Amino acid sequence: MADSIGNIYGNALFEVCCEENCLDEVYGELILFSQGQEEYVELLASPLVTENEKRAALEKVFMGRVQPVTLNFLCLVSEKGRIRFLPEICAKFKELYEKHNNIIEVTAVTAMPLSERLRDKLVAKLEAVSGAKIVLVEKVDKSLMGGIVLRYSDTEIDGSVRTKLDNIKAQIDGVIA
Repeated sequence: MADSIGNIYGNALFEVCCEENCLDEVYGELILFSQGQEEYVELLASPLVTENEKRAALEKVFMGRVQPVTLNFLCLVSEKGRIRFLPEICAKFKELYEKHNNIIEVTAVTAMPLSERLRDKLVAKLEAVSGAKIVLVEKVDKSLMGGIVLRYSDTEIDGSVRTKLDNIKAQIDGVIA
């Protein structure tokens, strides 16, 4: 159910933003709002808080600070009792925004943080190969020992030392067995 609500509201918001020519602004505002706002979302989802109080709280916090489309959307989602689905809605909106702007989010997992030079080189290579703008999300996993694992969409490219050693071990085990 959360997926369908996320899809319905995410698609609707995306269409409104395209019509109102405020896609970039609303994208930035929603991404910021959806990060670390669990307590605020809980308050807005509470049945103990009236609809008028929720709207008043949203207007007090956001009026004049965000696009009218963003404020109206948050009020609508709150009023319809769908605010707890905001992460799913934002995820769908983000997916549509990135597709519209030819952006691919790639997660790079390495054993140690990438240097700025390597990060820039990796992004340039990925952009050249994909033809898209790359947003790189870096994660560190010391258990990889070395190398890199790239994840994007439904694809994983594993060039880690750990996986190579596991493959060699499996080959040795296959010969011995």
